[in-house]
Amino acid sequence: MEYLKGYFTDTGKIINSPLHWESKDWMKAGLVLGGTGALFLVDRRIRDFSQSNQSSVASRFAKVGNAIGEPLYIFPSVGAFYLYGQLADDSKARRVSLLALESLTISGALTTGLKTLTGRHRPNVGDIPMTFDGPVGLAKNVSFSSGHSSNAFAVATVVADEYKNNPYVAPLAYGLATLTALSRVYSNEHWSSDVFFGAAVGYLVSKAVLSYHKDDKDKLGNRLTLLPQVGKEMTGLTVNYKF
Repeated sequence: MEYLKGYFTDTGKIINSPLHWESKDWMKAGLVLGGTGALFLVDRRIRDFSQSNQSSVASRFAKVGNAIGEPLYIFPSVGAFYLYGQLADDSKARRVSLLALESLTISGALTTGLKTLTGRHRPNVGDIPMTFDGPVGLAKNVSFSSGHSSNAFAVATVVADEYKNNPYVAPLAYGLATLTALSRVYSNEHWSSDVFFGAAVGYLVSKAVLSYHKDDKDKLGNRLTLLPQVGKEMTGLTVNYKF
């Protein structure tokens, strides 16, 4: 319950964080909003370019990129990594998994809220980039922002930060996340501004979650244990937390 309560506590901190931002934080927000606004102006050109330069090789890469950010794949992958940490008695792997899961959940909730509030039409509908229906639009008009990009960068940021001593991890993690973002544009599922803002949400949420838990490196990895339990009488999950 302590771990799950942290989801709500950290979400509240993230929502209220602008009240405590310093100049560097406002600068980051300005860069994200400015970059998103600039991409709004060239969304159609980027869409047309990507759709006019399709190839079998690029399509195969796009298939991989789309799969990386897919919720049906990324959540089980994080769970599998936690199970590895449990079986191998690797507290760092367990910590990374739990932080990644929290970052995924919070960034996913924020992204879903944005999708509902904006009601932006996807590029494959055929409308202009600035077509927004708002919260009263159809459920299929959920282009802004990209959930796949948010998912990919949420996990990549946690992995890159926790394994920063390995010089190969960060380039690989962010490279795969970038592939996901580019794949969403290539597949005509999102505008370029969608994936840029979604990536920023995933990255910034993960950075916030990491900062909230930087002083409890032993807590998540060693105190919390989740074990699947399967038997004739019951199938469930055993949760053990050492206080």
